Amino acid sequence: MSAPTVVIGRFSATLHDTAPRPDGGPHPGATAGGSTADGLREPLRCVLDGGLERALTGVRLPPGHWCVRRLRLTVPLDLGRPGPAAGQDWSTALAAAIERTVREGRGEVVHYRDDVELLADLLAGVAAGRTERLWAWRQAGAVRPTDPAPTAEPLAAVLAALGRAPRHAAAALLRAAGACGLPALDRLLGAPGWQAVAGLAAVASWCAPADGPSGDGTGSDAGAGTPPTAPARDLARTLLAGSALAALARSARLRPGPATLAAWAVLVAAEADPGSLHRRPHPGLPHTLAAELRTLLGPAAPSSHGPAATPVPPPDTDPAKGVGPSPSTTRATVARPDHSPAPAAAPPAPAAAPAGAPGDGGPAPDRGSGAPTAWAGLLFLLASAADAGLPQRALDDGALTARPLRWILHRLGSDLLPEADPADPALLALAGLGPARAAALLAAPPPTPAERARLRTLATGWAAATAARLDPAAGPSADAPAGPSAGPPARPSADPSTAHDAAPADGRAAVRAIARRGGEVAAEPGWIEVRLAAADIDLTVRRAGLDLDPGWVPWLGAVVRYVYA
Repeated sequence: MSAPTVVIGRFSATLHDTAPRPDGGPHPGATAGGSTADGLREPLRCVLDGGLERALTGVRLPPGHWCVRRLRLTVPLDLGRPGPAAGQDWSTALAAAIERTVREGRGEVVHYRDDVELLADLLAGVAAGRTERLWAWRQAGAVRPTDPAPTAEPLAAVLAALGRAPRHAAAALLRAAGACGLPALDRLLGAPGWQAVAGLAAVASWCAPADGPSGDGTGSDAGAGTPPTAPARDLARTLLAGSALAALARSARLRPGPATLAAWAVLVAAEADPGSLHRRPHPGLPHTLAAELRTLLGPAAPSSHGPAATPVPPPDTDPAKGVGPSPSTTRATVARPDHSPAPAAAPPAPAAAPAGAPGDGGPAPDRGSGAPTAWAGLLFLLASAADAGLPQRALDDGALTARPLRWILHRLGSDLLPEADPADPALLALAGLGPARAAALLAAPPPTPAERARLRTLATGWAAATAARLDPAAGPSADAPAGPSAGPPARPSADPSTAHDAAPADGRAAVRAIARRGGEVAAEPGWIEVRLAAADIDLTVRRAGLDLDPGWVPWLGAVVRYVYA
């Protein structure tokens, strides 16, 4: 959403003018046989028939859903003034009152900066049994008149809301869990609810029945009855290490049943690395991830076959499993994937949980000032990713099967901008992350020689595809697959090992020139906003379509927006 959304549930006007005229005659503007109230109708009609909408175009508010429960305003009534003119005056006064109310936070005002925040507040509020913001959820469209009532059918109500925005389901759930706590969400959803949310967040192959051939209830996808491969096991452990959801589950000491565990495995993948949901080289990854998550959390309690997971307080330390104290009492460690066969062991403790969502259960992250970066234009490369065959080329690359797509994207950005700090907010945002959730990514081991070679090839292809966008006459290089906007491919290099050198020499220079611009990056689960100065608008970049809002990017699991101010 790029502009404030104003919804009026009920609009009413009351005339407070009972003073009679000295001569006892009618007020100016009152028609013969009519009343003074008749003079209200035309100005009010002008307000509702576009006057207020036009007046609101001059209101400058941060984007998002602004919900005002009630606004009382006193305006003068001049029955001698024509109706359209009075309607314009009222519209201007009403728009100014709305702006003043939301800026000052007076009365009952709720601001949802994006759709994910709105859904997270709904989830957290219903899970905590607090529905005092029901009016705002209805006003913003999260709860509709035909939906089940959150007070009477809470599970059906939240599933109806999430079902209309499935792409935001995983991110909203993560933010809500940070606000109201995972146990509250578990009581609300139970096993059927978790499975329904997982089904919204993932492709069908990730949501197999919970009881498979292995009999352990962790999934029946391909490979469930055979030991996991080393790349699948390493990837599963890496995803768990970067998952705030796994950290919350471990901190809450929940022991879910098989169906809930399988759903959590899907949601961990959707949170930690959305690209892994479509990773074809690992058909057994859902089962492996569920098994590693079960090892991290411990076996399900006997009573955990009910609707919700059962909290079981384990000892602080279990040397046999290698799991130390809970993240609630100590800092979680970050795992580094093992690239050689290794005996089965518990996955590492996941990273710390995120800050609370914007509900009553916790403070919302401050997006007022994003993280500063000197490379704010780096995310413009998202527009040329498809031209370079990304992300599919990376997902299909056999040398990178043990790495999450987030890690690959971050490394590609570092390869294109070697002078940038690995923790630069723009580099992290290219991987779909903000600084608060990047600990596991930054702690991952460096690429192997084989991985480095493949990353170099992919990065060069991406640079060439971007340069071709800027200068279509130049055409793509051998490493930039022909796409919708690419011309005929150049003749490949005779030596495949040096194919990346066949790219135009200015490809990386073009990327550097595009990326090198100051700005801010605000990144939260499901939403990334890049803020740039209006003076930095580049017509060459605009003509190439590089700074158009990407919107929803499935393989990042986030909406990406560019804001010039």
